[in-house]
This record gives sequence, C-alpha cells and structure tokens, in this order.
Amino acid sequence: MAFVWFFGVLGGACLLLIVTLMRRNGRRTETAEGLRIEEQARIQAHEDRVSYNSLSVHSSMPTAGDAYQRRR
Repeated sequence: MAFVWFFGVLGGACLLLIVTLMRRNGRRTETAEGLRIEEQARIQAHEDRVSYNSLSVHSSMPTAGDAYQRRR
C-alpha cells in the first residue's frame, strides 16, 4: 500500500510539472528589461562554454582560483 501512495505522489508531482511547463508554451519575455536579462544570460552562457571547454580546462595549469581549490 505504501508503494501505491509513493508512486501516486510521484506521478502527481510529475503531472503538475508537465502541466506547468506546457502552460508556459515557450513564451519569450516581451519587456525591454526582460530582454536585457535574457541577453545577459545568453552572453554569460556563451562565455562559460568558451572558458570551460575541454581544451581550455585540460591543457592549462591549475591555479589557486580553480573550482577544485574551493571544495575543501
């Protein structure tokens, strides 16, 4: 009986997520402020892809500012 409840709650959560995502319908931001925020996020994502690609990460010496230094 516990499995039925567990999968019922899990299925309900999945259904809620699907309905929420489908309701958004892929709309884009229409205000100028929202467009600026989207543009900055797109530029930052591009810079991150360039900065952290496999060639640049694995062919350079580690520095004190690298992410693995902060994990301690």
